[in-house]
Amino acid sequence: MRNPDSRFLMVPRSFSDQPIPQLRAAVEHAVSRVIFSASGWRSIFAADGDEESTSGDVAPALLVVAGLAAACFAERCGARPSGSACARRLALATDTRPTGPAIARAALRVLLEAGLEVDYLGVSPSPETMAYAGRGEEIDGFFYVTASHNPIGHNGFKTGGSDGGVLDAAAARSFEQSFRAALANDESLRKVVVLLAAPPSTAEAAALRAMSRHKARAQEVYEEFSHEVIRGPGPHADRAYRALLEVTRAVQPGIVGDLNGSARAASVDRRLLAAAGCRLRLLNDRPGQIAHQIVPEGAGLTPCRDELLRLRERGEEYELGYVPDNDGDRGNLVYYDEQAGIARQLEAQQVFALTCVAELSWLVYTGELDYDDDGKPRRRVAVVVNGPTSLRIDRIAASFGVEVHRTEVGEANVVNRARELRREGAIVRLLGEGSNGGNITHPSAVRDPLHTIHAVLKLRYAPPAPWSPSPAQIWLTRLGLPPLDNPTIATLLSTLPRFTTTSSFEPRAVMHIRSRSHASLKERFEAGLEREFEALRRLLPAELRVRVYRIINYERTVVREGRGHRTGEERGGLTVLLLDDAGVERGFLWMRGSGTEPVFRILADVEGDRPQTEHALLERLRALVEQADAQSVAEATSS
Repeated sequence: MRNPDSRFLMVPRSFSDQPIPQLRAAVEHAVSRVIFSASGWRSIFAADGDEESTSGDVAPALLVVAGLAAACFAERCGARPSGSACARRLALATDTRPTGPAIARAALRVLLEAGLEVDYLGVSPSPETMAYAGRGEEIDGFFYVTASHNPIGHNGFKTGGSDGGVLDAAAARSFEQSFRAALANDESLRKVVVLLAAPPSTAEAAALRAMSRHKARAQEVYEEFSHEVIRGPGPHADRAYRALLEVTRAVQPGIVGDLNGSARAASVDRRLLAAAGCRLRLLNDRPGQIAHQIVPEGAGLTPCRDELLRLRERGEEYELGYVPDNDGDRGNLVYYDEQAGIARQLEAQQVFALTCVAELSWLVYTGELDYDDDGKPRRRVAVVVNGPTSLRIDRIAASFGVEVHRTEVGEANVVNRARELRREGAIVRLLGEGSNGGNITHPSAVRDPLHTIHAVLKLRYAPPAPWSPSPAQIWLTRLGLPPLDNPTIATLLSTLPRFTTTSSFEPRAVMHIRSRSHASLKERFEAGLEREFEALRRLLPAELRVRVYRIINYERTVVREGRGHRTGEERGGLTVLLLDDAGVERGFLWMRGSGTEPVFRILADVEGDRPQTEHALLERLRALVEQADAQSVAEATSS
């Protein structure tokens, strides 16, 4: 039964009354601008087409895209389970982009019409929403409206199941195919358009009334789950966590959080960090109070860094700061360097490296990772990262006797590779995309800045215990270094392996190519690399002794070694490993077309503090890609 209230019509009659061919043409035009990826679907949803738009208006055709996606996701979720009196139940939420409410309402209307129960949470960070889907009572999946770190006028959605993780690559492809089939089907298209042109239903009104109740429950689930993640596994985990809290509650570490109006402003950050004894100074902590760029790198970290310095100059003992992106899963750090007397930004690769040290040390501290008399781990332990993650992670893992496994870019890929390894019996506590910063800490299946902050607190403050040295001392011992009394964050950072790495989000890392065939471009790139490797090798310092290179191709969770060893459209990442005369990896070059933006990304990683070498390597990589692109386009044109 329809509610007679017709004040909220999603699309105007002038749009919905068009003949099907015109409707399909409008929606297909909108779809042509959507980037489909396992990490989520994204486009500029603001009706004025401005990627920096602060308007909440969404063009009707894009609302139909959201409605069709919701209809296909509902179909994936299936009907009521056999013997159950309850319908399938989903969590629906948004980040704080202005277009989020309209997109979510379109999805809500379609999901309800499909017979699903929907817990609409309103604004909720993606880790909270996904924890609720994974640990909430009888939740079968989630539909989350976000464009992550993209500009404010962008939006989109990511979807996942009751495990709290996004759809894997195969499921994401199947979802996209079902969406395109629905778009081509007159009945499916008309049904969604008519539904979005109708007044709200009583079920929709009820879902909106219940929003605050579901949101409160989601926060409870998320907070409980976060405590489980932070504590971790191991026979001493409970005692270790209590020992940490005794210290942090006594010391009361000062933390600055610049929430930048993100979905984290509507979550449990204050409560969770206060429970650990932290003093918290929050900036831009109202949902939608977006004060600067959404990407938490470079200029996006500056206000947090400046506030940290201001507090220190006033004599307040704040030492750490964090800034999330808009959906609140990714978060990068700033810290106060006591020796230098300044506040510094951490690069994304450094954030992941520091959390890697912290979580591997914590595994030893809790007794989950221990060693035999020969110093070898008694159990198989692994870290999973994406292709462009710096080799500093390999050095850290080697210090602990831990394996490193790499995947294609995309959170779903690292999560699924970790699951594969766990099925083989391995412990995989830490995983993530070091090139983007942040960390995924099992049993979570998504990055979370609260888990990153707690990783640093564990390394910084967990004390020596009757059963173990402190995590900091465990790390120093693995390096063969002497003990340090009360090591600061700056001191701990100074112990990390030295590598210089291109930031994924600086302009130098982005290219625009013309070739439509990544297979053709890569084939020509490899030929050019073979011709010019000697010239490239001479860019490297002699002490690195680089003699040879090796090609590595990434396809979802599969690594394929060797020139041309690729399948399908060959859109995965390609790495050129640079090896010395003993076979030690001293750096790499990496390239890949983005799955969520219309760009081609490149990156260089080299051992040591060598910004000039990194710059020269990246420019040579750029030249090789440009040459390959031109050759590929010329061949395609001539044929």
